[in-house]
Parts: sequence; C-alpha cells; structure tokens
Amino acid sequence: MSSEVLTDETTENLIAYMQWKDEAGYEDTAKNAFRQFFFRFQEELIRKTRVVARSWGYDNDVADLIAEKAFERFWKYPNFDIKKSKSKDWDTGVILYLFRFAFNLLADYRKSLNEVGNPFTGEEEVIREFPNIEEMNLSVETKAKLKSEYEVVKRVLDSLGPKHKTIYLTYKGYEYYTKQGYKMPRKLLENLREELNLTQSSIQVYKKEAFDKITEYLNIYGKK
Repeated sequence: MSSEVLTDETTENLIAYMQWKDEAGYEDTAKNAFRQFFFRFQEELIRKTRVVARSWGYDNDVADLIAEKAFERFWKYPNFDIKKSKSKDWDTGVILYLFRFAFNLLADYRKSLNEVGNPFTGEEEVIREFPNIEEMNLSVETKAKLKSEYEVVKRVLDSLGPKHKTIYLTYKGYEYYTKQGYKMPRKLLENLREELNLTQSSIQVYKKEAFDKITEYLNIYGKK
C-alpha cells in the first residue's frame, strides 16, 4: 500500500503493518506505514523532548536528534502493546511509549558525556572572588560590558551575603560545562558544603535566590 493510502489508517493498523517489515512482499507497506506513523507523532514527540532537553541544558538540535533516534528504535522494535500502556487510547499510549524511548536515550546521551571527555579533573576549587577582568584576553568593548554587568552582580551579592556570593561564583565559574550536560564534580560540591556548613538542598536554595535576583537586576539595570 502507498503512503497516501495509509494516511487515514488507525495507529493500531499502522503498527501492525510495520510489524510486517521482515515479511516477503510487505517491505514497502511497512515502510510507508512507518512514514505515516512518523508524520503523525513527530511534532508532539519533538515538543516533549525539547522541554526535557532544555531543562537539562541541551539545545533543540540535541532534542531533535534524540527524537529521531526514538523513532528509529521504534521502527527496529515496533512492539507497542496497548494492554501494557497506562492509556487505553492508542495515540496517547504511543506518544507515552515514544517519549519513554526518547527520555532513556537522552539520559544515555548525558551519561556518555559525563563518562567520555569529561572536562572536570577533580582539582576544581570553590570560587570566592570575581575574576580580574583586566587580565582577560577580551576586546575593550567586551571588557566594558562585563564591568558594567559585574557592578550589578556585585551589588546583588553584597545585599544577599557571602554564602550566596560563594555559591553563585562557584556555579557560574563552571557553568560553561554544566550547560553541556556535565555534572558539577562531587568533590567540589563536598568542599562547598563543608566550607559553608550547608546541606546540598540548602545550597540549591541559595543558588536559586542568587541567580533569580541577579537575572532580575540585570534585566532592569544591565541593558543601558
């Protein structure tokens, strides 16, 4: 059957046709069924995957790649069973099933980044003071912009207190890597907790307060 003929087929039937992919004479029907299946669920899966990917610090390109791999895995193993689904509606059940594939693939992706080529050496230190902008190899314009932002950040951190400052500077100092999916080094976090005499939960509260307040003030004063 052609792809056009399968446009209005139920999801249940499309999956059944896909399961014929290894049967002689049914390869084209299975491929066309998968094409319609892909078009039917692509947008919703990408939307869901992008939300999780962004929350983990990844961009849309990573999310879209993960969604694509989820479809590839479904094509390889089209074994969805509605009886085992939390939903008895086929379309809802399938999107939940696909998203579980995508979530696991994204978790594997993050794990691989943390295991291969991890930039952290274990020698990372708690950061207590601002870096010296004058020593940075930056253009005059960039330095001027950073100085202006630093003044705002310093005022906020001074108002919040030394613990907020140390937590903010430490997390900000390694933000480039954490945004790529790498976890803050365990030893560094242990040192931070010990130095500040705080639990990790308390550190997360301080961190959120500092980042939220600084973002608020930069939006107000940092765009002059």
